[in-house]
Amino acid sequence: MLTAMNTPAHTLMPYDAALRSFPGLLRAPEAARTRLGVILPSVNTVVEPWFGQAVAADVRVHATRMLLASEVTAEALRRMDHEEGLDAARRIASCRPDAIAYCCTASSIVQGLDYDRRLRQSLEEATGKPCFTAVGAIIEALQACNARKIAIASPYTDAIDHAEKAFFEEAGFQVLNAANLNIAESFALAAPDARQMYELAQRAWHPDADALLISCLNMHAQEVVGLLEQQLGRPVITSTTATLWKLLRSAGRADRIPGYGRLLAEH
Repeated sequence: MLTAMNTPAHTLMPYDAALRSFPGLLRAPEAARTRLGVILPSVNTVVEPWFGQAVAADVRVHATRMLLASEVTAEALRRMDHEEGLDAARRIASCRPDAIAYCCTASSIVQGLDYDRRLRQSLEEATGKPCFTAVGAIIEALQACNARKIAIASPYTDAIDHAEKAFFEEAGFQVLNAANLNIAESFALAAPDARQMYELAQRAWHPDADALLISCLNMHAQEVVGLLEQQLGRPVITSTTATLWKLLRSAGRADRIPGYGRLLAEH
C-alpha cells in the first residue's frame, strides 16, 4: 500500500526530504543554542518558568538546586551556601552552560559584600565558566541605569531587610527608603500578587530616588515593572530582571526583551 505522498508505508524518507514535509521539526542545531545555567534555592518557583518564557527560542535555561530550610534566616542561608553552593555549581557546569547565575539575593546580603566577591571567584574557579551572583547583577544593573540613590522593596523579614540596606550602602548606593513584607517562610516569598507588590513599591518609594529596586528572585516582581515605571518615570530593577539581563550579557548575547522594564528593553 502507498501513502498519499506515494511513499511505501512503514519506510523513512531521507532526512532533508522528511524535514521539508514536516517543518515543525526545523530547529537550530544544539551547538548553535545558548545555554544558561542557574543555581537556585530549592524553594524557588519563579526563575525557571519565567526565564524560560522570556528568552529567545534559541536559548535554553538549565537549573540545579540547593536545599534551603523552610524559614528564611541568616543561618539557613549561610548553611545553604557553604554546604551546597559549590557542589551545585559543579553540577550545573556539567551541562556546559555559556554562563552561570547564582540565584539567591538574600544569601549574599546577609554575608556581606566581601563574601559576595569571594563567592563569585570561587564559582568561577569551580566551574571554569563566567559566573556571577544576583547582587552582583543588581549592582551592575543599577550602574547601567545611572542610579546612585535608590529605594528598596522586598518580601524579606525585618532582619534581612536591615541587612540589605547596609549591603547596598556598603556597595556605594544611598538608600533613601525601604519597605518589606516580613515573610519568614521561604516558599511563601513567591506568594505576593501584583496588587501586593505594587503597594509594597508604593511604601518603599522615595521621590528623590534614581531607581526602585525590588529584591528577591522568588518573587514575581518582574510582572509589575512596566506599570511601576509608567507611574514613577524612573527605572525599576528587580532581582529577576537584573539576573536575566546579566546572564544573557555574560553569555555574549545582546537580546532586548520588551515588557519587563527599561533594563531588559534598552540596556
